[in-house]
Amino acid sequence: MFDRIRENARAAALLADVFDFDVARLDPVEPVRLASGGELRVVAGDASGGTFFVCDDGPVLYADSEGGAGIVAADPDGVIRLVVGVPTWHDVVASAPDVDAMRASFAASYAELKLDEPRIDQLRSEVVAELEFDQVSVEELLVSLSRCLTELSPGYVLFNENGDEYDAL
Repeated sequence: MFDRIRENARAAALLADVFDFDVARLDPVEPVRLASGGELRVVAGDASGGTFFVCDDGPVLYADSEGGAGIVAADPDGVIRLVVGVPTWHDVVASAPDVDAMRASFAASYAELKLDEPRIDQLRSEVVAELEFDQVSVEELLVSLSRCLTELSPGYVLFNENGDEYDAL
């Protein structure tokens, strides 16, 4: 998936500029490692200094610049669907595992986003078309994010180079 994004300048630009998922930003804020010793591969960064990693067996871990980390998608395709389908996903993680609260948080943050970027729905559709993937409903994405944060994340504990454990997202 990430190679397809890098090969598609329009999709890469939209993901970086609109959806804050920049496949050219591959420098994490600090060296990190998984408690399990598993492999981490940087695949993207965001404007706030956060980093997206693919873990050795497929899940995508997000580490923010403030010392929080967690699994946000079960696989690479899932993280692209998440950032495009729920572009304000950062605003909903604190409500997990309560999907109703996540949905309410998304509705409020998305309404605010639409004020700043009135073409957001069109831009979401453009990315989906450029990358030729099926769009998943917001409800499915929120359920998946909740599951990843609560069920998968505990198996992917992240430490910095000093041995300090990242907090759960």
